[in-house]
Amino acid sequence: MVDQSEARGTRRSVLISVSINLIEALGLGIAASLSGSLGLRAQAADNVAASAVGLFLCIGVFSSARPTDDTHPLGYGRELFFWSLFAALGIFVGGGGLALEGALQSAIKPATIGSYSVSYLVLGVTVLLDSIALFVSIPPLRQQALDRHLTIREHLRRNSDPALTTVVVSGGCAILGGFVAMVGLLLSEFTGSTLPDSLAGGLIGLLLLATSAFLLKTNRELLTGRGVSSATLAEMKHIVTAQAGVAGVPDLFAVFVGPSSIIVNGDVLFAEGLTVSAVELAIIQVTAALRSRWPSIEFVYLTPVPLARLRRVRRPIRKAKF
Repeated sequence: MVDQSEARGTRRSVLISVSINLIEALGLGIAASLSGSLGLRAQAADNVAASAVGLFLCIGVFSSARPTDDTHPLGYGRELFFWSLFAALGIFVGGGGLALEGALQSAIKPATIGSYSVSYLVLGVTVLLDSIALFVSIPPLRQQALDRHLTIREHLRRNSDPALTTVVVSGGCAILGGFVAMVGLLLSEFTGSTLPDSLAGGLIGLLLLATSAFLLKTNRELLTGRGVSSATLAEMKHIVTAQAGVAGVPDLFAVFVGPSSIIVNGDVLFAEGLTVSAVELAIIQVTAALRSRWPSIEFVYLTPVPLARLRRVRRPIRKAKF
């Protein structure tokens, strides 16, 4: 039961972001060649990396939408986590790495800066285009946050849709980087020194590295089976326990298996004397109650148990002594 409106919003945001980044990369590359500005080169590198990032996200968005089959009974949702991890690596290497390398080269061998008017024009247009892309991607993110009763900031930290998170975070980074590059150019023009422009390029590189570090952490958690927050899990247990016929919930867990897709599994104690039909009806009611509160719950597997049982704990393997 993946929310199709959320999926459409993500696809739309990613496709618009890719289109804008390709246009910006071409314009910034030309302007950087004409002016020799390191800040523009850093922004051009950012947009080249962002274009590659967008392509990775497109692959992930469309491949993760495939229906379940015998080989993937929980669906292909984690495909998006995989390709989003490549996207974060692309920002790290293609954006931050190249920007910092350019800053070091400029510090060792400063280059003359020219064509300021062209540079300002191109930077202004790119900031405008990045703002449009961010404006398109914010509404679906805000709607997701509202559906989950979270602020946008909280949702960005917990979001299970890494494609939308990447578009929003990298888009905000691109806008901020554009302003930093513009300030560096202005200071270089007024002082006659290339140092402000070099510092701007270095700052953009550090900003991209920080962005990629955040995205890498998010995707690593999702790929390794991140579950819902403890507060959400406690609320799930409360909802299950509140249903008629349920005596207790000794064990329950919920894990993300794709963008906006959760699997809930656990043990449930039922009241004594319930018939098999009554237990089945209670499980149906529990499932409906959970999905009513969290529409992103796609799979629910509850096991009726007579007594609480311990979950198996994996112990470290001891090496045999010879």
